[in-house]
Amino acid sequence: METNTKPMSLLSLQLVGSPTSQFFFDLSVLYAKDVVCPEGFDLLFAIAYPDGQWSVSTHLDTSVPRVSLSEMIQKVQEADLAVPHMFCQTGLTSIRILFEEILHVPLVGASGQVLSIAQNKHFTKLIAQDLGVSVPKGCCTISTVIAPEILSDFSWPVIVKPNCADNSEGLSLVKEKGALSEAIEKALSFDAEVLLEEFIPGRELRGAVIKQGEQYYTPAFIEYGVSQARPIREKEDKLKFQEDGQLLAQSEKHQVPAQCPAMLTEELKAELTQMMITLHEGLHCRDFSMYDFRIHAQTGKPYLLEAGLFWSFSKTSMISSMLQAEGADLVAITKTLWTTAAKRAVT
Repeated sequence: METNTKPMSLLSLQLVGSPTSQFFFDLSVLYAKDVVCPEGFDLLFAIAYPDGQWSVSTHLDTSVPRVSLSEMIQKVQEADLAVPHMFCQTGLTSIRILFEEILHVPLVGASGQVLSIAQNKHFTKLIAQDLGVSVPKGCCTISTVIAPEILSDFSWPVIVKPNCADNSEGLSLVKEKGALSEAIEKALSFDAEVLLEEFIPGRELRGAVIKQGEQYYTPAFIEYGVSQARPIREKEDKLKFQEDGQLLAQSEKHQVPAQCPAMLTEELKAELTQMMITLHEGLHCRDFSMYDFRIHAQTGKPYLLEAGLFWSFSKTSMISSMLQAEGADLVAITKTLWTTAAKRAVT
């Protein structure tokens, strides 16, 4: 007599929250709350809180009792893979390293070491340049005083931003030298190092590559409708906050609307795709990676702005939006990537 034995599900550990700040905790929960669950997987959520404690539950439930880091580790040892949803520096680097290199749980996406480079915008652009990818002219500083000979190499306006921050925190578009020191001081309140780079006028595009086996798949590009009135995307163009400053949701993007799929020529799409594959391999990414570009209004030349190696596998996350815009099967692609990660050898 034959019996139908249901295959054992893989335990997918969702790393959520932040051990460093309420903002990053809220941001992580915002993206992780609608994570998809492909057939053949069970979800387990390990949630980090800003007070240093954790909780573990089968749903994204912040009301369950909290435990210490060591107690959390005991509760998640059976995980077959980990899916990071953390955006703070510790979550992007140290916690990824803890799970992959210490606990030997394979991760979906880039390693903690790769994220430590990608979070550093200046390092990322130096690597990109070495790979033959064009980047805006720029330099780093830890001071509001910039040597005149350095500034003489720049065309104006200039972008000023923290070197290792996201979501346009501390970002300024500086149109004249007299406003530069104030902009640098603003950026220094978010990071010890500030990046100055030439502003590239033109279209702003976001693209991604997904690696399935030995093949790369490029989902639909997103175009952000920057304009003369709104030449850059600011913090409120990305996230929506309550009056008390608490994170509420993603921005509705009224000031800088997003279009997906973006309208691209086949030549531009092919050029950007090759740049993204080059960066994916050159940065030693895994599974997927995402990049922001500017297309110069006069020359049509693409310039890398930054790399964003995140994907929360929820319907509202950026790569998911790209996939859904062209009718791709988000759940099926998620299953493929998670299955690949679970089989990845971790030493």
